Amino acid sequence: MTHLSLSDRETIESMLKENKTFTKIGEVLKKHRTSISNEILKHRINEQPNTFGRNFVMCKLEPICEDYHGIGCTKKCPKFKPQECLNLSKPPYVCNGCKKKNGCSLQKFYYRSKIAHEEYTSFKTESREGIHISKAEINKIEEVIAPLIKKQKQSINQVYINHPDLLYFSKTTFYRLIDLGIFSFRNIDLPRRVRYKVNSEKRRTREETLIRVNRTYKDYLNFIENHKTEYISIVQMDTVEGTKGGKCFLTLLLVQYNLMFIYLLDTKTKESVINIFKKIKNTIGISEYRRIFQVILTDNGSEFFDPESIELDSYTGELISHVFYCDPSASYQKGAIEKNHEYIRYILPKPSSFNNFTQEDCNLLMSHINSIPRDILKGNTPYKESLYFLNEEILRKMGISLIKPDNVTLSPDLLKKKDKN
Repeated sequence: MTHLSLSDRETIESMLKENKTFTKIGEVLKKHRTSISNEILKHRINEQPNTFGRNFVMCKLEPICEDYHGIGCTKKCPKFKPQECLNLSKPPYVCNGCKKKNGCSLQKFYYRSKIAHEEYTSFKTESREGIHISKAEINKIEEVIAPLIKKQKQSINQVYINHPDLLYFSKTTFYRLIDLGIFSFRNIDLPRRVRYKVNSEKRRTREETLIRVNRTYKDYLNFIENHKTEYISIVQMDTVEGTKGGKCFLTLLLVQYNLMFIYLLDTKTKESVINIFKKIKNTIGISEYRRIFQVILTDNGSEFFDPESIELDSYTGELISHVFYCDPSASYQKGAIEKNHEYIRYILPKPSSFNNFTQEDCNLLMSHINSIPRDILKGNTPYKESLYFLNEEILRKMGISLIKPDNVTLSPDLLKKKDKN
């Protein structure tokens, strides 16, 4: 049911003055008669009678009271009991349409539309501003959720998905409670937002231009359109830099499942990228490689300008994958992997060095990231969601293991021992 407007309340006041029934008023406003009754009882106001000098009959005990001296009773008297009109105990509960009200010395109740609407508006605002959560609930949230946010750097989304029993209210309310200082954790404890700097485009060589032939973003869209009746496994590829000139990460995102693989590159070069893909092919086999890496979309970094080493079976020369490149300065075309890089930056904010890292560190990093539940997966984790397509053995070979929900961390402490250079 929609709420009553000021215009609706003015109609109620006008029809009460005409002695219309609740049923009739409800028909005009398209509301049930009980809604009209509740509105009037909730917002009627008491007004003192104005009889211009005549004595008020304000107390029920006045006719038999021994203390009455003919000067009228007041509320200061300990025996005072207000005398009420019997008509106010039944519909319409107010004096708006009463023909005897001008000469009546009893207490009066009226329905005033403007006052009723002001009371309603004030109540609606106050109800939204209040904190409807008990102290016991606050203590429980503090006990369970605070360590996950403060120490393990888990996101609000993650704790919401894993603890719906504690966080039964909306995320907006939770953020408001944090702003009000209800908990020990503050906004500064929440994972920060990562902003990406747009790199200026370098002049492309003739060789690089030829590499992009039939591999542009338009070609990628055409390929997807031509195979729309088939299941296509799409992988987005990128790199994440540590300190300039040092080790970096090669990241591969299985888009349909938001599953991210992270591999350590000694240098940001074509040779390093080629070596990683050789290892992947040898580890999972050509058959699985063909199935998982059917389409790869990447940017125009020079480290990716040997597409044939990624696309071909090195033993037979058979085409087993398809590499495509985004348009220049259009990283949003592979936005899924850009978004997932935020999780890396929670743990390794710029300008962290990766020089002391090993592939085992990368495996730990991607295992935690892939164990974080996502809204886009309806609360599931990339690890569990990918099991529809892969299996635990493949994930293990690729270096990913499942982390229990409350053990997942996005804190820099996860790899702190390695972050020293």
